[in-house]
Amino acid sequence: MLVLAIGIGIISLRGPGGGGGSTATSRESRTAPFAGGTTASGNGPKAPTNLSGPLPTPALTQAAPSPNLPTRTINGGAYDASYSLYFGPTALTWAGQLNVTATNLPVYRFQEPTRADADRFAASIGAAPAPNLPREGLGVYSGPNFVVVVSGSTFQPPLEPTFRLTDTTPNGATDPVGVAAAYLSAHGLRPTWPYQIQTRQSIDSKSIRVTFLRLFDLGTQGQANLVDSVGSAYGIEVDLSGGQTRAVALGPLPLTLDSGNYPIITADQAIHSALAQSAAPGSNIPAVRLTGADLVYILVPAGDHSYYEPAFLFSGLFTDSGTTYVKRVLVPAVAP
Repeated sequence: MLVLAIGIGIISLRGPGGGGGSTATSRESRTAPFAGGTTASGNGPKAPTNLSGPLPTPALTQAAPSPNLPTRTINGGAYDASYSLYFGPTALTWAGQLNVTATNLPVYRFQEPTRADADRFAASIGAAPAPNLPREGLGVYSGPNFVVVVSGSTFQPPLEPTFRLTDTTPNGATDPVGVAAAYLSAHGLRPTWPYQIQTRQSIDSKSIRVTFLRLFDLGTQGQANLVDSVGSAYGIEVDLSGGQTRAVALGPLPLTLDSGNYPIITADQAIHSALAQSAAPGSNIPAVRLTGADLVYILVPAGDHSYYEPAFLFSGLFTDSGTTYVKRVLVPAVAP
């Protein structure tokens, strides 16, 4: 019965600590507890520091993303999307609602980790340098039944420092969400930041990906997803290979974050800025009605340090030659 259920893409999942059923692309919200003070891997409940001054401007990638993105290649699984991203010019109109109650939002900054930082992180999860393995990133480490690679930031596409851990321990993935959560906990990698769970099945039905999508708490404004350079939410991914013993986890390296509050633009200003990115109407220019807008956070590299900055992400769908596309427009939330 389970094989048949997977075959039609519907799986009964239960998250860590219990939960209801969900489809292979469902989401389940969780909020991880914080230890207080300065947290190592997320936006903890600490008072803003003296972070201030001008910020680099966030933007979306204006071309198709590299096929070498970790989310494309992890564990060799291919995952289909229900839409195609459109990166060309479009004639934009606004047909949605955007409610913003916040007048200030936090910006977070981290320093680029060194090899010594990578060594300390590896030691914290029970791994030691592995000189017998090919060198990669900031370091390659091994522990009981697992290998972890620590990498620094990349700039094309923008990606914060990451870990990639491969484990050969049998996973028995009948409950993928529970297995993924236990897998991360066993290695000391369970997110300390708020998250939302998403599950996806590979096209060949041989793998299941469980993603702990990273969220930023915004107080009365709610929570905001962390998005990548094309506007897609991401976080820590765990790929489970059905019928095999191999599991792979990839996600942001735990980092100490400085923070500071910045004034943000109003909803009307955000909408005006989004429409300012419209192309002039033409025969070869798709017309797109932007119907959605959300507050998000996006990584902005800045040399030896980088920022997580708030932004407004607008989106709209259009169809061309039978294919449905989504157009995304990013507007920086911090006031100029």
